[in-house]
This record gives sequence, C-alpha cells and structure tokens, in this order.
Amino acid sequence: MDLGHKGKTVIISGGSKGIGAGICQVFAQEGANLVINYHSNKETCLKLADRLSEEYGVKTAIVQGDVGKEKDVSAIFDCAMEHFGQVDILVNNAGRGVSKNFTDITLEDWNQCLNDNLTGQFLMSREFARRVIPTKRKGWIVNILSKASCTSTTKGRVCYVCNKAGETGLTHSMAVDLTGYGIHVNGVMPGFVMANTLKTQYETNREEFDRRVERVPLKRVGEPWEIGTMVAFLASEKCELAVGTCVDMTGGLLLGY
Repeated sequence: MDLGHKGKTVIISGGSKGIGAGICQVFAQEGANLVINYHSNKETCLKLADRLSEEYGVKTAIVQGDVGKEKDVSAIFDCAMEHFGQVDILVNNAGRGVSKNFTDITLEDWNQCLNDNLTGQFLMSREFARRVIPTKRKGWIVNILSKASCTSTTKGRVCYVCNKAGETGLTHSMAVDLTGYGIHVNGVMPGFVMANTLKTQYETNREEFDRRVERVPLKRVGEPWEIGTMVAFLASEKCELAVGTCVDMTGGLLLGY
C-alpha cells in the first residue's frame, strides 16, 4: 500500500510498545521518517527503532518525554526538527488509565489521568499546529481514542472514560479550527487489541480473555498493526475527505449486541 508517506516525518507519542509500536511499523513500511516518543523505557524504544530501521531501511529517532509537560513536548518537536527538518504527521497515541472504585479516586488520580491523556493530546497538537501553520504546508493529526470515547460498561474506569470522551471532543473541535490551515484532524477508536494489558490477560487469565473475545461480533481481538494501517490511511492525501472523523476499529463492539 503506497500512501505517499515516503520521506515524510511522523511523530508517534507513546510509540515504543503496544498499539504505538504497531503504528510505527506501518509507517516504517510506508517509508516515513519516525520520531518515536517514549515515557520511561528507553531500551524498549531503542530496540524497536533499530529493528524498524534495519527491516525497512527508514530513518528513526527516539526521544523521551512526558506529553503532559510543555517543556517535554517542545523537546519532542525539537528532536524531530533536528533530525529531519520538518514534521508532517502527528499521532497522539500516548496515554494511561486509572482503575479505581469511584469513591476511592483521589484528585491526584484524576489530575494525573487528565495530564497523561487529554492534556497530552492538546499540548502535542497545539505544538504541531504552531510548527506547521507558519510553513503553509499540509499536516495531519490522528488521535488514538477508545471505544470508551462513546460508551463503557466497565467499572472503575471513570477517569479514563472521561478523558477519552474529551479526546473525541478535542478531535472534532480541532478539525473545526485547523482544517482551514491545511491540517487534517481525525481519530481512531480501537477496541480490544492484543497489546499491553490484554496481552498480559491472555497469558495469565485465559478464561477472562475468552469472555472478552466472545463480546466482540468479529469474534477476535485486533492486532496493533491493524490500528496502524487505519492511522496511516487517515494521515494520507488519499483520505483527504475525512475531516474530524472518529473511526470505529472495535470489531463491532459499538454495535451494542
């Protein structure tokens, strides 16, 4: 699949593992320059970058940073400019959840989740717009959302669900504000994907994992590269008519049966 990404520069926040790594893989297959952001595990990120460079012959750079901190966000973009001289695509993938009974959630929990998710997507997107608009070049932002953006029946996920719903609103609103500048903004809502928490559940609690799969009309979970394929498509000129779109990649979970 040739989406015209060869030579373009992509920043993927939280790109060192899970869905982020799958997104990096697809963009590497498409020949893009990768700026892979990680929060704490440098070794994992470096291994991924080296593997993708060797396998696909692409240029990569890794950069540590907390997307909820303005200073770190600036450093992430500075890294991209230093290595590649431009930024074309931003994928807002970084995020973490809090699982607690509602009455046990502290203000610190709430603020940390807000910082890691909604605030992080805002700060990264604002920095992207500030860097791209003056160049008068096209740009693409793809936000990784969640089925929790629309609905959730899982207890203990109040902080996460509220943030993901906010990210959907952010995606729509940024599209209104930025499309006129040639910046395309869209989102992807994964469902159950074989990464991180779900992968651990598969290895340690197969019964619960199988119950989750049974809920999915498609009767299987997604793979990180499948999310990456949709992200790469949304970030291409072949998908220019998609503006403020939030694509359901849940395998039918949002159908409600």
